[in-house]
Amino acid sequence: MKVGIRDGMLPVSFEESFQKAKEIGFDGVEICMGVNYREHLLWQDGGIDKVNGLAEAAGVEVSSLSPGGFTAYSFMHPTDSTRTEGIAKLQYLAETCPKLGAKVILVPFFGNGKIEDEHIGESRFLDGLKAAAETAEKHGVFFAIESTLSAEQHQQIIDNVGSSAVGVYYDMGNATGFGFDSPSEIRSLGGAITQMHIKDTGGNHAGEGDVDFPAVFEAVHSVGYDSWFVLETPGKDDPVASAAKNLGFVRNSF
Repeated sequence: MKVGIRDGMLPVSFEESFQKAKEIGFDGVEICMGVNYREHLLWQDGGIDKVNGLAEAAGVEVSSLSPGGFTAYSFMHPTDSTRTEGIAKLQYLAETCPKLGAKVILVPFFGNGKIEDEHIGESRFLDGLKAAAETAEKHGVFFAIESTLSAEQHQQIIDNVGSSAVGVYYDMGNATGFGFDSPSEIRSLGGAITQMHIKDTGGNHAGEGDVDFPAVFEAVHSVGYDSWFVLETPGKDDPVASAAKNLGFVRNSF
């Protein structure tokens, strides 16, 4: 088991996040990008080498990539040029991911980019995901969907796309908050879960909200999940202390 943390969860600059993650005890960092993604180091000349240098110097891995700003460029966007830009963004990350030693790209669908029930079978949505997935397949990486949908609906999307490169980024905090039964969903999705966030409800430290972590971890064991746990746990007054507390909870509980 490896445990990582999203760089945005640490109270330091992106360049400092790798060393800070190592100091706390994490194995890796999930690299996050906002709407203005072209300003991120990964889009700059020599940026990939710089990120690899930061990770290597700190002695941690890049667990995954998280283009949070994708919600503004989603497959359902009514403007064709914006939709095309979103697909190209994911394709670029699919090409970049292996150069960082990572295999998972989180694809978020929240806010204005939320997947509505009717999108699940629509060609505009599915064709966009298929186009991105074709590139992911070529580079041996995975697009992991994180959304407000149920496990059953996620599975419908995976079946409709028909690509081995598409899976689910499961967040038990979100799922519990949406009213879903996380342990049952984990068992239902099984191998379709590509990666997992660790988060509780209500902005609480892990184990202090409504998530039934003993049941969640039992379900995780039962499906043979052996990829990363990435903390997306809000920091309290002291984000570093919160990160250490949440990391300790995972290592002691799983």
